[in-house]
Amino acid sequence: MLKIGDFSKIAKISIRMLRHYDQIGLLKPAYIDNLTSYRSYSIDQLPRLNRILFLKDIGFSLNEVMNLINEHISIDEMKSMLAKRQKDLENEINMAQISLKTVIDRLRTIENEGDIPKYDITIKRTESYTLASHRTIVPHMNEMGIYCYDMYSKLYKELEKMNITPIGPEITCYYNEEYCETNLDMEVGIVIPFDAEEPKNMKESLLKFRKMEAEENVATVLYSGPFDGMEQGIIELLKWMGSDNWQSIGALREIHLSGPAHLEGEVVENAIIELQMPVIKILQFTS
Repeated sequence: MLKIGDFSKIAKISIRMLRHYDQIGLLKPAYIDNLTSYRSYSIDQLPRLNRILFLKDIGFSLNEVMNLINEHISIDEMKSMLAKRQKDLENEINMAQISLKTVIDRLRTIENEGDIPKYDITIKRTESYTLASHRTIVPHMNEMGIYCYDMYSKLYKELEKMNITPIGPEITCYYNEEYCETNLDMEVGIVIPFDAEEPKNMKESLLKFRKMEAEENVATVLYSGPFDGMEQGIIELLKWMGSDNWQSIGALREIHLSGPAHLEGEVVENAIIELQMPVIKILQFTS
């Protein structure tokens, strides 16, 4: 038998961590003295500890490690957990490469322009949520403000009738695939609880409930200022996508982070808006 201190030195792990593994049942001492409560370990426990440390080092949580070293786990279950971890690591590597490219581009921009860029554009993963929304065609760009106010007002009134309290921001989506000033296909929505139920007379309402799925790659930029100046943020987002080989695979969205776009019938003068565009990387082929 080895004292906990000696076992700690051989295994190159702290006594504190060994005690923690004991408490959670991951690695119990081979023997505990009833009088002194001193822990002793067997050299035969090293393979189990090495397996624990290996799985922990490649990123598994202690709960996952507990399952993976369970003698009753099947080969298929172990393969499934390892495959999931492989996918997670690949995603982490992909995001790290994106972050590295962003840093390199930012340094190049600062060196070329001698100033810090106004907009910070990043790629992030979005979570899923439920949206109560209404989609319509706006005849002309000049009528956008009137339509937005009218549709959001109706959305809030409909949700109030249904006793549904929004849990997230307003989200406006634009579906036109190119710039245009007429027949603007747009949707206004509000994030609501996942378990919100559509009323039986939903067909009579302008509201539609739909789930927005989580997305792996969404280009985002934060804009602060009046709504009528938001186009500059959109332009910078599109320029960045073009220069970094990203292609749009979804609608442009504006997320009203600072609250409703309209207060007492008036458009908010200074808003904080996150502009989002689902994207996919364009493969580059070299000869």
